[in-house]
Amino acid sequence: MDNPFSGWQRGRRLAVVMAGGRSSRFAGLGMHKSMAAVLGMPVIGHVIDYWRRYADEFVFVVKNGKEPLREYVQSLAIDARFVEPEVLRGIAHGLLAAEPLVDSPFIMVLGDCYCRGEFRVPPGFARGHAIGVQRGARAEETRRNYSVEVEADLVTRVVEKPTDVPNDLCGTGYYFFEPDVFDAIRATPPSPRSNEQEITDVLQTLIGAQGLRALWFDGTYININTPADLAAVEVA
Repeated sequence: MDNPFSGWQRGRRLAVVMAGGRSSRFAGLGMHKSMAAVLGMPVIGHVIDYWRRYADEFVFVVKNGKEPLREYVQSLAIDARFVEPEVLRGIAHGLLAAEPLVDSPFIMVLGDCYCRGEFRVPPGFARGHAIGVQRGARAEETRRNYSVEVEADLVTRVVEKPTDVPNDLCGTGYYFFEPDVFDAIRATPPSPRSNEQEITDVLQTLIGAQGLRALWFDGTYININTPADLAAVEVA
């Protein structure tokens, strides 16, 4: 399969997988949600299987429930490294832990997002930042993720877990960043909503500073937040 990101990756093919969350809704099951079994393997196995077509190297940002996840990943035939922030104050804050290992454009992937499908990447995508966006999303799905407003394939606004959903565009847990995203993280204050460094606030910083492209995703996308989401994957 041709790699639609080849012009943007410019040689090194790196994916940073965020897998450090508390997984509070899975606490009763005694596991990290990325390690919950679905379709014959842990969720993180599906994440790796999908993204290994576009990445030769993986960096996993881990924290809570890290040991079973680390053991599973190390059993696979992939180039994997692990980093752990001292404290975890949001996705963007956790991403900073990977900065010493990043020197080129990279894909950031949330370790609890299942997908099956393809991205439509324009031939001119060779520089800059982008996010995966899905059309035709239901309002309740967008409320669990983040809303996206787009003009001519450029993102103009993102809102984390919106109350009012402006359209049928849902932001996914897939991000395509240049290394200067770390400067954008440091320039973005914690969210008043959560007092954490939320990735959507960083995206808004990028929109204002240099622009953010929408890469359209066609297929099935499920952000696994609850055990019920595992059942949705089974029938997707």
